[in-house]
Amino acid sequence: MLFEYLFKRPKITVALFTLITIIISIQGLRVTITPDIEVYMPSDQPSVKLLEEIRKEWPIDSLMLYINSTNITSISSLKEIYAVENALNPKEGMEDGVVYTSSISSLLKSTNAYIPIFGKDEIPESQLSVNFLLNFIPDEIKRMLISEDNKNGVIIVTTQKGIDVNSLLEEKVYPIASSTTKTKFYPTGMLTLYTETINWIMERIYPISIFSLLFITIVLFSFHRDLKIVVIAILPVLYCIGLTFGTMGLMPIEFAPTVIAVIPLLAAYGISYSLHVINHYLELIETKSDEESIKKMISTTGKATFLSAITTIIGFASLLTSSMPPIANMGLAFFIGVAYCFIATIILVPCLLLLLKPRKAMKVEFGRLANLTKYRKHIFLIIILISVISIVSIPNVQTRNSVWEMMPQKMGSMQVMMEYSEKFDSGQSGVILIESKEEGLLEPNFLKKIYDMEKIINGGVVNVTVYSVVDVIKRLNNNKLPDTKEEVKNVVDRMPEQYKVMMLNKNYSKSLMYVEMPVMDVGETKRIVVTVNQIIMQINEEVKEYGKISNLAGLSAITVEINEMLMDQQFKFMFISLIAVYLTLLIIYRSFRYASFTALPIVFLIFWQPILLFSFNIPLNVSTVTVASIAIGSGIDFACHITERVRDEVKSKSGLQAIKAALAKKTPSLVEATIALVAGGMPILLMEYGMISQFIILVLSMLVFACIASIFTLASFYSLRDGKLIETWK
Repeated sequence: MLFEYLFKRPKITVALFTLITIIISIQGLRVTITPDIEVYMPSDQPSVKLLEEIRKEWPIDSLMLYINSTNITSISSLKEIYAVENALNPKEGMEDGVVYTSSISSLLKSTNAYIPIFGKDEIPESQLSVNFLLNFIPDEIKRMLISEDNKNGVIIVTTQKGIDVNSLLEEKVYPIASSTTKTKFYPTGMLTLYTETINWIMERIYPISIFSLLFITIVLFSFHRDLKIVVIAILPVLYCIGLTFGTMGLMPIEFAPTVIAVIPLLAAYGISYSLHVINHYLELIETKSDEESIKKMISTTGKATFLSAITTIIGFASLLTSSMPPIANMGLAFFIGVAYCFIATIILVPCLLLLLKPRKAMKVEFGRLANLTKYRKHIFLIIILISVISIVSIPNVQTRNSVWEMMPQKMGSMQVMMEYSEKFDSGQSGVILIESKEEGLLEPNFLKKIYDMEKIINGGVVNVTVYSVVDVIKRLNNNKLPDTKEEVKNVVDRMPEQYKVMMLNKNYSKSLMYVEMPVMDVGETKRIVVTVNQIIMQINEEVKEYGKISNLAGLSAITVEINEMLMDQQFKFMFISLIAVYLTLLIIYRSFRYASFTALPIVFLIFWQPILLFSFNIPLNVSTVTVASIAIGSGIDFACHITERVRDEVKSKSGLQAIKAALAKKTPSLVEATIALVAGGMPILLMEYGMISQFIILVLSMLVFACIASIFTLASFYSLRDGKLIETWK
């Protein structure tokens, strides 16, 4: 037998497994993590296709420098702002990844060059001239670049899709922003936020992992008082985490930040598997030799651990069906991780037991738990009552997924973004694509309809500002639209180049309309997106002969779409997980009764999830949507161990005695594993990352409830008819 061969040479087995683990684990440095909300959208979604269509003509990815000054429009500030712009994008072209920059300084300079006869391509030396030129910049555009009190402004740095943002920030943005004297520059914007979020995680994950390991060690030592057992229990966890992240690094896929939650969950399963194996071995060693104890343990607890791992893997496999790539990828990480947990446990723990030879059995048996069998009706009523209360609380569970909640709130660039949003009523940028035939956008009637749409949106939709090339044409033509196509072409041909780059393609068949709205809750964002799209639909009926106008695209639209998908995804994962796990139990146990009883705790656990979400005020979002599968995976893990122990004990005892023995002997391992997991998971709260903290609180709560549900539910149901029921299942 393979196991016998491995355990005959435990030193060689451990050495080889360690070498393989090191080789694979090194690849963990290549794991790609991104908080970019776009990656959550399926590639075939209309909003994603629209963004890709827009990117063919215009770069729409950007970062931002927020500016503080006593007066942004003073000549000294304008020149310093332009100097920063020039340093960020010193030459035309896209070799450095920066396509163009926009600020009040560069627009003022371009506008000065537009003025006939006296105009020059420079920032004027006279404040009077500056004030005069500012009148030629449309108010909607001006207010996107400088605040009303002229004390704040922005430089928008537009980049190619896929640029190495970290290099851009480290080599250009941070050094340049810190070198100014008259004005203060603070990097922010979506690309900066995405990059700094990853840095925030990576800077904290190593010390947090050390704290987690320390707390787990303390818990295990307090139970066993034996460092050998602590080492044997923890080593498989370290191996499986290294193997998991190493394998993830070999895959050409992107993971969401919540993938770091794989660490405490794998620690949970790894510690649980190890403790079940260790504790049963220490029971057996009192009456058997080392080799006999290992063989017996592998054939009983080893089998239970295998069954637990298989059902857990299948529970997580439901996440692979998600249409949201990062959620599917997270499911893949769990799938791989749990498999590695079992492999590391079943290979390392027996070998380490043979090498280190611990002898201190944990003399803890929860004998009083056997009394639970006397109160099965009371337990059943309490379980039903909690379930009913939880189901009633479902309407109070929020579906809320805001990109801003996906960022650490204490991060400097995030706080700057919130200030910018409040001061500029902006932050959630969007675009609307306008399409026509060649030079179709020069038709005055088409431009008039576009302007009518702008007026309706700006005047009728609260918290929205829309601007387009029509505003520029009007401002450069004495605040009125030209009457003929030739007049429009004349204005557009002389238009400052910066406006053309932002808003028009080369043959004037496509244009971008920019939409700005402040950072706000998802409900308000949805209301605005729906209203804007309804207005667009109405205008489209009026412009059929000239062209068409797309729906709103960008951050706000994607946020709304993701929220619409979340509840459906949640029920989908739940249904698939339950069915898949139940079918697996049927195949494994070959017993409808054992499969049904073992599945009961996870059914109740699913019922209890809404009350947990409501009690902790945790919304359903792109991270917590996976909790249903985690709950099923965790619940079935605990339930399988109890069921397998009951099946083993009932071979030599009466039904009631088998249940009592299983509860007394198996519960300490379950409780110990649960306490170790909670202790190991709590340090992640030190990361000060709201979305991760919510996820961890929910996961740890579900683990505790999974333990409670498994013990109490199975104690209640297996003891039906005083245990005589299961005697007939032998």
